[in-house]
Amino acid sequence: MTGAISVLLAFLATATAFSLFQVPYVALPAELTGSYDERTRLLGWRVVVLTAAILLFGAGGPALRNAGSDPVLGYLLMGIASGLAIGIGMLIAARTADIAARRTAHTSGAPIVSSTWRDQYMSGFRALGRSQPFRALLGTFVLQALATGTMLAGAQYVATWVLRSEDAVTLVFVALVGPALLATPAWTALARRTGKERAFAIASGLFTAAAATLVIAVWTPGAWIYGSVAVAGIAYAGLQSLPMAMLPDVISHDERTSGPGQAGTFTGIWTAGETVGFALGATAVSLTLATTGYISTVAGATVEQPAAAITGIVLSFSILPAALMAASLLTLRRYRLRREDIDAVSSLDA
Repeated sequence: MTGAISVLLAFLATATAFSLFQVPYVALPAELTGSYDERTRLLGWRVVVLTAAILLFGAGGPALRNAGSDPVLGYLLMGIASGLAIGIGMLIAARTADIAARRTAHTSGAPIVSSTWRDQYMSGFRALGRSQPFRALLGTFVLQALATGTMLAGAQYVATWVLRSEDAVTLVFVALVGPALLATPAWTALARRTGKERAFAIASGLFTAAAATLVIAVWTPGAWIYGSVAVAGIAYAGLQSLPMAMLPDVISHDERTSGPGQAGTFTGIWTAGETVGFALGATAVSLTLATTGYISTVAGATVEQPAAAITGIVLSFSILPAALMAASLLTLRRYRLRREDIDAVSSLDA
């Protein structure tokens, strides 16, 4: 019980600190450029860097955990290394943004208006109420965060109990995240050719199909799983870059009707939705495993899982994320902003 409370408090503190950074960070692309295609390229590079970081921790984290004979100390070492790397990265990003803000400060004539906590929360509800494109995009993104969250949360269980190898979790992460390094430029090119919303729908459909094929592991587990996960990884690159490139379009469109200064409101709600989606993804996996009779273990202990629990692990890694991703396609159909809408806004601003 003490361990669970400690993990809960640590997670809450980390999520709170991260949100203080994430909200202004996500708002920056809307300020950096008004071009429809430039935003896609800008966010594409963000995903490439993000992917490299995920690969380092997805592959290097287990190595740190297994560096010593005590797994508890291994997790502590992994946590300290992760915290230092994240902290340094956030510091560099914050200082870089501050330098850019000073260079462009003379071009901004908008006054800074103070507001209360209540005003901030109410502005979020008002933004949701007035912006139909934002509601559609946010609903899509939350469902997809939930879908990818379930797959990421289930990776360790698949490695341990389906592939029967602790080391397999590294290969699963590499297969899921690695293709993004090569696929992100391709999604950027496709979005430029067909539009972001169409490219986003294609990425979502590809992820749905790839995740659904993993259900075959209930009957025939094997190395072929890495192939399906890699296809999902190709789609994952688009799922990361394209909605983030669409969010600045939503913000710019709203500024034309409601005035500037709302970027932080939109990105605050966006970050909250992303956090909730990933958190509920892990919860959904836990509930699925509990329902199918999964036997919890502690470090160093060895148990044999019942067949129903193995089935639950596979379902939480395949059918569950596939169903959530398919549901996100329904909300994406309601997203109505197109290239010509954003180009019209940019031409008016010019």
